[in-house]
This record gives sequence, C-alpha cells and structure tokens, in this order.
Amino acid sequence: MTLSVFTNTQIISLEDGAADMFMNYILTPDESRQIQAVQTYEETMMTRAINLPLTNGIDEVKKKMILSGLADLEAGERFLCNAAKITDLESAEAKYYLRLVGHLNDGNNLSPEQAQTKARIEDREFTIMSKVDEE
Repeated sequence: MTLSVFTNTQIISLEDGAADMFMNYILTPDESRQIQAVQTYEETMMTRAINLPLTNGIDEVKKKMILSGLADLEAGERFLCNAAKITDLESAEAKYYLRLVGHLNDGNNLSPEQAQTKARIEDREFTIMSKVDEE
C-alpha cells in the first residue's frame, strides 16, 4: 500500500508498514481503519510524529521527511492524503495535488470539492493555453 501526503509545499511518500504507521500513529482513522482524504493539521500530530518509533518501515530518513512535511503546516491548515504513487515531483499529478492543497489553505475556506473543482479548471486552462502556445 502506498500513502502520499501533500502539505503546502511538500510530498511525503510512504509504503506498506510506514504508511500504516503514519495512518495509525499520527492520524486518527475511523472505525473501519480508513482515513479521510483531507486532514486538518493539529499540533498533536507533530507531537505524535516526534514520538514516532523507528520500526515497521519507519527509519530516520522517513521520520525526518514526515517531521519536515508536518512542519510545513500550521494548526488548522488542511493537507491531503491518498494512495497516489508520486515518483516525479515535477509531474502534472504532483503539481495538481499541491495546487489542490494550496486552494484548501488559501483563506477562502473552500470545501474539498470546491478546491478540487478549482484545481481541475486551472489544469484545463493550462492545457488549453499550452496547446495554443505550441501552434
């Protein structure tokens, strides 16, 4: 299983045990062990991350990556968690998710659906403008 966490400027990619540790130790899953795609950052998440044990796929590098990603957020800001497997930080998919998080935290209090619609419209406008530039 892959879990990608998108903060304001960072992407944290975790697999298998590390993904489970993040979901179960830092986030609070619901009764069916599912996490919501859009999470709201709380200071307790950083405390949990600091205390994250080095076990089950979490090593020093992954722990530092998690701490750095969470340090990117302030209390009340939202971030995105999903199963996307991002291998290229410059890919259109990576940029789309970071733009989506930007819309979630831009001060307009957009719902996740509104932020997603706005990011998709921007994608279409960029694609149209790119094709015009090519001609």
